[in-house]
Amino acid sequence: SREDLLAFYRAFRDDLAKDPRSTFASTAPYISLQIYHHASVRLPAVRPLSLYTFPAAYTGRRESDVLVSKRNILLWDLAPLLQLFAKINAQPWQFIGADDLYRQGLHSWQDWADLRAAVYFPYDWLQTMTFYDWLAMALPTFVPDSPFYGYAWGTNSQDAWKVALPENDTPAVPYPYHYGDWLDLEGRAHWWSLTDFQVLPGLARFSSVGDLLSQLASREALHELSGQLRQAHAERLVNAAPFWRADGLTCLPLRVR
Repeated sequence: SREDLLAFYRAFRDDLAKDPRSTFASTAPYISLQIYHHASVRLPAVRPLSLYTFPAAYTGRRESDVLVSKRNILLWDLAPLLQLFAKINAQPWQFIGADDLYRQGLHSWQDWADLRAAVYFPYDWLQTMTFYDWLAMALPTFVPDSPFYGYAWGTNSQDAWKVALPENDTPAVPYPYHYGDWLDLEGRAHWWSLTDFQVLPGLARFSSVGDLLSQLASREALHELSGQLRQAHAERLVNAAPFWRADGLTCLPLRVR
């Protein structure tokens, strides 16, 4: 209910966020802005590093295989659709989902990193872990360049997050549009521009299937993208280290002599 949400936001702002034993962060600035709108709490954005994928690293040895994020959207499956476009245009690429790799007995992170590239289609919950796993391995990652994905029932729900603390003093400049206002087309484009699909370096964006097929053609370009992803990941690792170091110290028990 509205009252329950407001009670939670107040408890989060007044108790949990101020407790020196607690540390909170979001996975992206996009999410931090949403939390600030509702609870007036400023959270640092610390992107996932996916270090558990180490030592897997991009090779592109499977030159024809392109991984597709496995999310059936409504009643259609993306990998077969892309495969049909490739066949019609006489392109050699084989678009495969993660579950298809599993059925082939390819279970490791390195199996993913050996593919030519990957195509990530955002879905209802933006900023999910698979996306960051691919970036950690420097797997050339393509995302559709369309604010259409700002219409997300999970992250940008019209119905789920309707209340905010009345004490909220969020300035208008960093929050000019409400993320749940689906009738505001300019606002959709604004929030899409704040996602990591738009702001992180090294990602390849495509405007059509033809554009995607064209960009997949150059091995040199793919390896250049991989290098950019690797450098960007190293920079995020360095930038995140102070946060995780401080968080680890917070978790240590105090010893009184």
